[in-house]
Amino acid sequence: MSRGNYKARILLFVIFILTMVYFIHFRWHITPNDIQQMITAFGSLSPFIFIAAYMAAPFMMFPAPVLSMSAGLAYGVWPGTLYIWLGAGGAATTGYLIGRFFGKAVFQLHQYSWSARAEERINKQGFWFVLLLRLFPLMGFSMLSYLSGMTKVRFSTYLSATWIGILPGVFAYGTLGASLVAGDPFIIGAAVLLLVILLSLSFFFRNKVKKWLDLEQNKEEEG
Repeated sequence: MSRGNYKARILLFVIFILTMVYFIHFRWHITPNDIQQMITAFGSLSPFIFIAAYMAAPFMMFPAPVLSMSAGLAYGVWPGTLYIWLGAGGAATTGYLIGRFFGKAVFQLHQYSWSARAEERINKQGFWFVLLLRLFPLMGFSMLSYLSGMTKVRFSTYLSATWIGILPGVFAYGTLGASLVAGDPFIIGAAVLLLVILLSLSFFFRNKVKKWLDLEQNKEEEG
């Protein structure tokens, strides 16, 4: 991905957040309390329902960032972050198990030029491979889960790397969601800035990570 394309993605993300805030507050007149009440309508069961929904989100093509911000909005920074963390960990576990038991029959990863190198690397350095690709998502969340399940990496190694790797993003989305309750433009801006910083770090370190993980394509493969 070129520098220009990555900057465009960051800009689109910021525009998406600001547009969502505009429509929720000024067009639809939905208050954060309204959203809180909808999410917490099931009482003590609502966190479990949220976690289950988060686990199913990748398979229903529902955008996980929206769910993540909703958790921060409904439960606050720390409980929201915990529920997002558990939900994302559950989704990662489900993806790993699908890859382990059905992956080679369902996913034709051999058609991708990077798949053989990725499998070899993850077999040798499973923890660091998963950790770095959770911190710097050069590969889709679900794709990494499926691939990990199809390799020799142990489940405990995979899950511990995933738990650690997703924490920064989970906290950032939880903070952004919680900031919408406050309604303070400064706090919302600070939360958006935190996410932009994480995206920017992914951009600046992506080439080093790709090189270290041996995921770079040579020119013959790219042509």
